[in-house]
Amino acid sequence: MSDNEQDQHSTTDHFKIQYQDCIGLAERLREAVVEQVSELLKANGVTLGVPIESRVKTWNSIADKFDRKRLEIKNINELEDLVGVRIILLFRRDLENANRLLSNSFNVISSEDTAERLSESEFGYQSQHFVVQLPANWLSVPSLSGLGTLFVELQIRTLAQHIWAAASHKLQYKQKSGVPLPLRRTINRVSALLETVDLEFDRVLEERTAYVETTQSANSETDPLNVDNLRTLLSDLLPSENKSTDENYANLLQNLFHFKINTPEQLRSIIGKHLNAIYASEVKELKKARAHPSEHDTTRLDRGVFFTHVGLAREALRAEFGNQRVNNILTEMMSDKPKRRVSRKPKK
Repeated sequence: MSDNEQDQHSTTDHFKIQYQDCIGLAERLREAVVEQVSELLKANGVTLGVPIESRVKTWNSIADKFDRKRLEIKNINELEDLVGVRIILLFRRDLENANRLLSNSFNVISSEDTAERLSESEFGYQSQHFVVQLPANWLSVPSLSGLGTLFVELQIRTLAQHIWAAASHKLQYKQKSGVPLPLRRTINRVSALLETVDLEFDRVLEERTAYVETTQSANSETDPLNVDNLRTLLSDLLPSENKSTDENYANLLQNLFHFKINTPEQLRSIIGKHLNAIYASEVKELKKARAHPSEHDTTRLDRGVFFTHVGLAREALRAEFGNQRVNNILTEMMSDKPKRRVSRKPKK
């Protein structure tokens, strides 16, 4: 072994020891960032396309990076991608808001919008990259102490962008020049289709906003119930404190249709009729939950609420149609077991 190779081997062993010493801190940092980012985006109405992805870089991956790039660092803590977190959003319009929230919440060391260095045919590689550290005020929390020296690489992209990034990575079509000529037209078409998906989802959201505003101004009580006018109606009738950011209006709509409640007028009548019973149930369940706070969302308990808007509406159904009947219907609708089809042999 040459002197050069011996020096390189010694350096690699040195970094490997550093890696083993800080792997626990890196894992704590990964968990903390995922938890905080999840809560931050949820609280600000940013919709994830899939759960946040994260990893701590493996030693084999780091060793390979040393071999390929000849990194000039003195400590493993200097690796900007030791901890990686990928945030995949459902809607393109949330990108700007998510970027702002992250920039304001973390100590940003560097940032890059990859779209600025890519051609139109490389749509799939568009994403925002941040290298960040925890802000000083976070480090005073005992569970986060000691994490201030490590970096986190944050990637943000839409689900459509991620689909193409994953596919192009698998195909190894990272640059246009690397794509066989007969396939370039098809590849360009796929990237354009995925970009269209992002644009059309934005159009859906804009049209939905316009529809909700029109519905509110027209206040039509006899139109058929749908997810959007149901949300608006419950916000109008029920306390804002009870409203949650992730209410399942679609399931409630199925419940209402089962009981032949098809219009805002019908639902408004039932909720108005049973307001006292609804709030009595709220007080009762809140008292029970406070007796066992570890089993419930303490944030809601601190606000003095138990039911969501959807939950309060179901309490109105129970008051109108009977507790047992409504519970039976809810159980039936929530069952994930598919109905078995029995095949009968024809009689001879």
